[in-house]
Amino acid sequence: MHNSLFINENLDKQSYSEEVLKGIRETTNLIEAINYSDLYKLLGKYEFEEYIKKTIKNNNVELLFFGIGAGMIIDIFFIKELSENYQVKIITGFPDSEHLFEDIDRYYAQTADIVWVGNPALGKIFNIYGLPTFCSQGFDTNIYKKQVLDKTIDVSFTGGINRGNRKEYINFLNSNGINVELAGFGTKRGVISTQEKNMIASQSKINLNFSGVLNYDRKIYQRVRQLKGRPLEISLLGSFVLSENASGLEDLLSIGNEIDVFHSKEELLTKIKFYLKNNEIRESMASKASKKAHSLYEISFVVSKLLDKLAQEEKTYKTYYLDLQFSRLFTSARFYYLTQSFMRGNFKSMIKEIHAIYLYRGIRAKNFYYDIPRAFYHFFRDLLVKNKVGFE
Repeated sequence: MHNSLFINENLDKQSYSEEVLKGIRETTNLIEAINYSDLYKLLGKYEFEEYIKKTIKNNNVELLFFGIGAGMIIDIFFIKELSENYQVKIITGFPDSEHLFEDIDRYYAQTADIVWVGNPALGKIFNIYGLPTFCSQGFDTNIYKKQVLDKTIDVSFTGGINRGNRKEYINFLNSNGINVELAGFGTKRGVISTQEKNMIASQSKINLNFSGVLNYDRKIYQRVRQLKGRPLEISLLGSFVLSENASGLEDLLSIGNEIDVFHSKEELLTKIKFYLKNNEIRESMASKASKKAHSLYEISFVVSKLLDKLAQEEKTYKTYYLDLQFSRLFTSARFYYLTQSFMRGNFKSMIKEIHAIYLYRGIRAKNFYYDIPRAFYHFFRDLLVKNKVGFE
């Protein structure tokens, strides 16, 4: 087994990162899982990067799994150093490339030996840049066990209702006599556990899935529809999914045979009425989707396929091209962490951050009136919370 290191933006309980970790543990010798958001803030740039390098060297790490989000924390030239100075293969996963590809993901992807994305429709856009990809989702099937429960809920949706056009759709259904059982951020019931979500899904005749994204940077993102993991999670549970259409979904499950999709409020209403009346059709589709999901999308099986694909790839031609839009975003994060290091008296990391600012050359006025004050605010907020907890 290859020695591996998992470096992800978060390792939150009941997050998808836990399921990915399970797959990595069962297919490699996992040395450590690192939440780079927390560790970077704690150690600063210098000690964080030294810690990663020492861990790789001392444990003969051969595989680096990077999970890159929107935080702009990891330095591309640090990954370049790891790639050139250590015998490691770099697997980089991007969870939100549908709306982060142009600004962030395509730049970090240059450093990878293979790119892992959950949406098969995104593979080609990375391939255009000459980047090898592996496209599949994977889940811990122990979490999503099929349950045979009475279908006491007609229609349900679990998830945040603060993005896309979810509220508009739900209000439209309510006004047309369709009651939707809701849970998640922005609902009366609020955020619930994975176990509670699974219970609702198992009791629902129709589980809705929406695919709009939450991104305030550009209006054009209102057109973006993102392939979520929820359709496969619900399918693993043996329940029926009616999803807002998203490119790539058809590559995971057969539309009209295993799941169904809608493109408008009116079509959604029509299909809800149809599937509520046709129990046999609905449950047959759910059963077929469940069999496929258990067969193809168990997380350890998926990671094994990923490693097989990596082994087949020839040596990747890596570049480190940067554009002003990326440099500005990255430099904003550098000013933030430069200030955090200053407040902690971490002068080695301050020097490293200053060097990165010089290297990326993306300084803006915003760095001084927004990034630096935000870092001061977060530092004293976190300090106050820590002291309060300690006092209690």
